[in-house]
Amino acid sequence: MKNLMIDLETLSRKLYGVVTQIGAVYFNEKGEIGDKFLVNISIQSSLDIGFKIDGETLKWWFERTNLITWLNNTITITKALAMFRDFCYKNKKAKVWSHYFDIYMLEGLYAKIEQKLPFSYRNWRDIRTLVDLVGLKIKKEKGDPKTHNALDDCIYQVEYVTKALRMIKGGYNEKEI
Repeated sequence: MKNLMIDLETLSRKLYGVVTQIGAVYFNEKGEIGDKFLVNISIQSSLDIGFKIDGETLKWWFERTNLITWLNNTITITKALAMFRDFCYKNKKAKVWSHYFDIYMLEGLYAKIEQKLPFSYRNWRDIRTLVDLVGLKIKKEKGDPKTHNALDDCIYQVEYVTKALRMIKGGYNEKEI
């Protein structure tokens, strides 16, 4: 699998905000899913090393408690980042797909523990730029189609990224998913 999709769930939209969940999947250009990764991160372990919670984001989650999947089976932030690094090292040449926000937050996490991202900046690809360039419209018939579980959201994002990639290569004509 030559591509890696990443998604985070957070308690802040600011740098050095608490990240509660990291999800990732390897995938190919046909949209087939390979190895999966999901960890729930202890909020307290993040607070202990100086990460912050944003009241506005916390309020957003309190209004959607049915979406919270990151409170159980948590591990420390340092262990989560070490596990994520190992997962990324399965294919160091993979193209890494995400929204810019997720890379921004990951970069802050690794910087805080004085480590580099587990992939080269040369391999990172932005989902929004791709979708915008091909003119793909994502339907939102019943509100937000994302579950806000980082792994589920990765799989959802793979669906429209692979469609956009096929549009670029001439193998897909629909402009809406």
